[in-house]
Formats: sequence, C-alpha cells, structure tokens
Amino acid sequence: MPSPRNVSLVLLLILVTLLAYWPSVSALWSFWTLNPYAGGHGPLVALISAALILRSRRALAAIPLRPSAVGAAGLLACCVLWVIFWRAAIQELHTLLLPLILLLAVLAAFGQGVARICAFPLGYLYLAEPSWHLLIGPMQTLTVRAVGLLAPVLGVPLTIGGNLLYLPHNVTFEVTPLCSGVNFLAVGLAVAALIGELQRASPGRRLALLGSMALLAIVCNWIRVLTIVAAGYAGGTYSVLVTRGHVLFGWLLFVVALFAFALIVRRQMPPERVARRMLPAGEAWLKGAAFTIGVLIAIPLLARVVPAIFAAKPASLALHLPDAPSGWQGPLATTDPAWKPQFIGAHMESGGAYRDTGSGLVEVRAIAYVRQEQNAKLVSERNSLLGPGGLTPVAVTSTDSRGPRHTEILAADEAGRRYLVWTLYDIGGRRFATPLLAQLWYGLRSLVGAPYSVQWAYRTACQPTCDAARARLAALTQIPDDLSAPGA
Repeated sequence: MPSPRNVSLVLLLILVTLLAYWPSVSALWSFWTLNPYAGGHGPLVALISAALILRSRRALAAIPLRPSAVGAAGLLACCVLWVIFWRAAIQELHTLLLPLILLLAVLAAFGQGVARICAFPLGYLYLAEPSWHLLIGPMQTLTVRAVGLLAPVLGVPLTIGGNLLYLPHNVTFEVTPLCSGVNFLAVGLAVAALIGELQRASPGRRLALLGSMALLAIVCNWIRVLTIVAAGYAGGTYSVLVTRGHVLFGWLLFVVALFAFALIVRRQMPPERVARRMLPAGEAWLKGAAFTIGVLIAIPLLARVVPAIFAAKPASLALHLPDAPSGWQGPLATTDPAWKPQFIGAHMESGGAYRDTGSGLVEVRAIAYVRQEQNAKLVSERNSLLGPGGLTPVAVTSTDSRGPRHTEILAADEAGRRYLVWTLYDIGGRRFATPLLAQLWYGLRSLVGAPYSVQWAYRTACQPTCDAARARLAALTQIPDDLSAPGA
C-alpha cells in the first residue's frame, strides 16, 4: 500500500493555491455555470484533473520531495503578474495564469519529479478556460465559408452576406457565435487529450489524436449547420430542427462522433510503471513548501493592503472638457442625443460639441472611473462606445498619423451616413491608444494606489470626405492636463 503522504501534500498545496487566488477560481466557476453552452464542461474537466492526480498516487509516493529554486522564481514572477492582471480587471488573463501558478507551486515546493506527474492534470484545466472564445470569430467565418461552398454541391442554393445565409423564398439563416463550433472543439480536445493520457501515448500519437479530433469537431459542426440549412430549404423556417432543436441536434450529432472516435482510437492501456526509489529520511522539503505557501498567500494579500494604504485619502476626480482651439467655438451643448456611450458603473461622464470655421462639428464624450473593478471597468464587453443609437462599426484601426496616438472607428448609421470616431485612454495622466495596454498600465499603477481612468471619444461626420473629418479631429483632439484623482 503506497503512502498517501505525497498525494495528500500535493492536494493540500493545490487547495491553498485555489483559496489564495480565489478571484480566478470564482471567475472560472461563473464562466462554467453561467455560460453552459461555452463552459458547461468545466466542472467535469476539474473533476477529471483531480481524479488524474489521485490516480497517480503510487507514482507520487515513489518520488523524493526536493524543492526547486527555478520553480520558486517562476512562481514569484507569475504571482506578481497575476496581481497586475487582477488589478487591471482582465479576467481572461488572470484566469489563464491559474493552472500555471498551480503547477509552479508544486514544482517550487516538491520538485521536478512531482511536477512532471502533475503537469498533465493541471494543464488539463486549460481546456475549460474562457479564452477559447477568442476562436469564435475565426471559426464563425470558417463555418460560413464552408457552408457557402458545400451547400450548392448538395443542391441548396444560397448567397452569403456577412454571417447571413440567404436562401430562396425569403429564408435567411444567421451563423451566430453559437454556431461557430468552439464549444465542440474545446470538448473534443478534452476528450482526445484524456484518451492520450489514459493510453500513456507518445507525444506524436497525442498530437495525432488532438489534430484528428480538431478536424472532426470542425467538420461535425459544418454538417450540423448544413443539415439545418437543408431542412430550412426543404420545409421553411417552421421545421422543428430549425426553430427549437438545432442546439440539441448538434450535441447529439457530436456525441455520436465522439463515441465513434473513441472506438477507432482505442488500444489496450499499458500497465503503470512505478520506479522504486528509497526516499531520503530528511524533511528538507518543508522549507520549500513553507516558502511556496508564503509566496502564494503574501502576494495577493499585499496586493490588497498596499493599494489601500496609498488610497487612504478620499477619492476625487475633476473632469473638464478641452478648451476650443483658436478659431473654434465650444464647448457647446451636444447636438445629437442619439450618440450616448454606455459604460457600466462609470463614476462620471461629460460631453460637448465644437464647431470650426467651416461649420464642421466635432462631438466629444469623456467617461471616467475613479477606481476600476471587475464589474465596473473602462474596458469591458458590456460597454458600448457607439451606444444604442444605431451606429455600426465598419472598420477599426490604431494610428498616430495625425494628432496623438489613438484608435479610429469608422461607423455608419441606419441611413448610411458615415462617421469617424477617435478614441484614446488617459490612465493617471498617461495616454494610450489600445485598451489592452491601458488596462495593463492601470493594473501596474494600481499596485501603489488606483489611478483615475478616462476614455475620450471624438466624433465627426465624414463631410465632405473622411479625410476632411480626420483633419477636423486632428485639430481638436487634445486632453486637458488639469484632471485630478488619487494617484495622479
């Protein structure tokens, strides 16, 4: 009977890590439970990860525990990086670090042998991360193109417009993000990776399993969409498969494909080989474990205590619109109430308009946060810079060709009129064009007190041309220097 000491120590260290980095655990659990279509397999992946560690208890019992200095250095760096991502409220990044922190904690406390055994179980958690949604857009486009190519071959005439599929008799299908097949891909890769691990397959075979499963998942999703489109073409949009059963049909089809895949790639599992080693009598690993636990607990704790000390003074923010350049009029009252950016939890908003000598009009909006949090932050999918007034983005680019570095959005309204929107970020007095860099800087600065955060947006119509609109924006785009806030 193998000693349960080592596996118990590993599980205890994992539990301490999960508690210390609870914001990531909570974010993952919310993603798994609140987004069942995208992350519903997450709890099962976590259970399989724990089961794989328990399954390796014999191998763990035979490994001597030797702390790793390299693991300790890597853990320290990742923990600091996690704090920056967490303070920046970039949920996708700090949850992405959690499995790596778990593995580095095991390496730092118990050494390479134990970490090697735990590498797959802990890395397996990456198959249930929210970051898989980054593939939605590319896979959505791939599905549209594949269906557009294959449907006419099957006798279903259609034309494509964006993500819309137009069939005869005014039948239209939209390939939504739910139709991208990313969920099939993530679940399929989880199954293929588990098969490779249970078979103790070679690296080449594991790659072959993952590659063939990725192809199977993508093709299976194409078949699902093609079948639904064919049903709509044959029976109209009143078919049960089209109106209510398309999601269930997709999963039933994919489950059948998974079983077929498992039968094809099955092979007898080789017996587990456990090297018999004489464990050293000393308990030197205690120092490594104590250091590891100290790092795991101290860094998140300091990330809460230190900013609170620096931000002890009452928070304040004075938000002023820029002065009008020479020859301009403003700031005037806004003339288009339809352009109203929506930002969740914003502490302050301001807006105005400016008119140049040629009667060109530029509208300005400023949205400010005294302090950012996960549910009230400058950069969020729940925010909308263009607002609900009917503006649709046509193109987005980052440039510094005219005026300060900024992001340019070319937008169009329902009547076809085009507008240019320039936007840039002011984080505690430092200017950024891209939201990711702005949030990362906020996370770094917030280690010694949260700086203010403001997003500035300038909009003007493409009249007479978009080049003329750019010239107006370049002449006006400026940010006042007299903002005041904690940490500024």
